[in-house]
Amino acid sequence: MINFRSKRVKRVLTVSLIILVAVVLSAVWPTDYYLESPGVAKDLSPLIEVENGYAQNIEGQFRLTAVSLEPASLLEYYYISFFGADGVTLTPLKRQLPSGVDPEEYFEMMQEVMKESQLKAQAVALRQAGYEPTVTGKGAKIVEILEESNARGKLKQDDIIIKVDDKQVNLLTEVVDEIRAREIGEVVKVTVKRGEKEIDYKIKTKELEETPGQASLGVLISSYQRSYDFPVEIKVDAGEIGGPSAGMMFTLEILNQLTAADLTHGYDIAGTGTITLDGKVGEISGIKQKILAAEKEGVDIFLAPDKNYEAAKETATEVKVVAIEDIQAAVQFLNSLE
Repeated sequence: MINFRSKRVKRVLTVSLIILVAVVLSAVWPTDYYLESPGVAKDLSPLIEVENGYAQNIEGQFRLTAVSLEPASLLEYYYISFFGADGVTLTPLKRQLPSGVDPEEYFEMMQEVMKESQLKAQAVALRQAGYEPTVTGKGAKIVEILEESNARGKLKQDDIIIKVDDKQVNLLTEVVDEIRAREIGEVVKVTVKRGEKEIDYKIKTKELEETPGQASLGVLISSYQRSYDFPVEIKVDAGEIGGPSAGMMFTLEILNQLTAADLTHGYDIAGTGTITLDGKVGEISGIKQKILAAEKEGVDIFLAPDKNYEAAKETATEVKVVAIEDIQAAVQFLNSLE
């Protein structure tokens, strides 16, 4: 006699096992995507130490905000694609890492950008506090020319970029700021030093997949003969946080420790934005995730670059969002708090 129940049970068990194995494999199987989600809203006071500063006078806190990037498994990819999750987006790997670039080399470059951002933050804060700091360099050295760059056949590895449209550029971040201020597809004049010669090239900017919406030359660069002279010793330890987007918040924390008055007025204040040597606050990416990270920590106020304000305001449900154009505007707003 045939036992149909036994066969049905075996079939169900086999199908269940296949499904289980498929789920387990999909949970660990990698994809070419990252999960971009709310990261940290980190208190800056433990990361910064100002010589003979006024850290003991501060009642509130300034926080940097960051986006979390984690490799997406196949299961996560399909779940987010079909069901979504608040504040979580799928980002192609090539948007985080330029094609053909070694990940370790790229990470080191981003750490270099972060270091320069911190130096500019120190210089801006010191100047705002009445000191006369200096940060100088002799341009930006080309480390690599990306495959899709319009600079191929013109610029070369080890060239030193010294001017953009005849404007002197001394630091890595100055080169980045000048190029990103151009329209995508705009032709810019780039002056490089190659050996003892200065050579001009006209290069059409383009949009790279890893930096959507931003003009780029398609080259990786590093600082060249950078130096600084500060009248006050300032120690900054940002750990593995990379990139320039915390520039404004570093500036405010350093300034707060340089001066006796407490800029926070007891408030919990987060924010984001790049900083230039003349104190301008620049646009950043991942504003939605940064707002959500701040709200998760119960922050009172979020300082956002002008160009990110509308997106930040649309995302915020609890935190007060304030648009900031430059460091003077930030200080003016903070001084208005009671």
